[in-house]
Amino acid sequence: MYRFLLVTRRILTVVLALTIVFLLNGITEYFIVQNKIAEFKSRGIEQFYVANTNTYFYLVPKKHDYEDVSRNVIDFERKQLGAKADIFITTRNPMRDNSTLSWIVAPLSKYFYIGHATINIDDAGAYVIEVLGNNEAPEDNVVMISRSLWYAVDEDTPNVVGLRLKGTTEEQRDAIIDYAMSKIGYPYNYTFLFNRSRSFYCTDLVSRAPASVGININYDYLATTGNDMIASRNVYIFYYRELVYEDGVPRYNVYYLGE
Repeated sequence: MYRFLLVTRRILTVVLALTIVFLLNGITEYFIVQNKIAEFKSRGIEQFYVANTNTYFYLVPKKHDYEDVSRNVIDFERKQLGAKADIFITTRNPMRDNSTLSWIVAPLSKYFYIGHATINIDDAGAYVIEVLGNNEAPEDNVVMISRSLWYAVDEDTPNVVGLRLKGTTEEQRDAIIDYAMSKIGYPYNYTFLFNRSRSFYCTDLVSRAPASVGININYDYLATTGNDMIASRNVYIFYYRELVYEDGVPRYNVYYLGE
């Protein structure tokens, strides 16, 4: 009995220590992320308004040499975002349909950007690679190709950040997507804290793809969150959408990089 209690105590101590490290590190990353988003938004110039969705669009003029606007950022006609190897991350609550877990996960998703993440596989921004873990059928919780739905606005998806890797070549982007494609069919990783080679959670998969060509976008090298990727010095924001409420009415502000 004594040995059992001792082992249990050690396990709980390790879990507590990891939780504290995660939270302290997450708070640091949170402020880095908020500063990057605020800087991006501060450059926005209002362009037009779409009444039926109450959406305001703001052009963010290119400022830094590394900001690439030669590839697709936003295609208003086809309603598609980004180009090959671009990453999208959201604060959407992944447990929003689970009344037991929703209230716990919602604040974590909001502050750590752990809602969902995908990576574009084509230059038109039409398709992404992703892995989901909340489908009812286990066989559906695998790495897959999906149609990109990031352009559409909805209240379940409060914030969306689009990230572009700095200074990549076409060959690098092709290799990044080749890596992601090679993981199609691999199962979802429910351990989260541990990045594994035979299963993936969404942000882990997305961060491993650039890592396959030597580009690290996992800020703290620990379990990958959306904040890790946004905070990375190897990416920049090229798209940001936020949901705000005016007198109880949802309003969407969309900021996109351009010239």
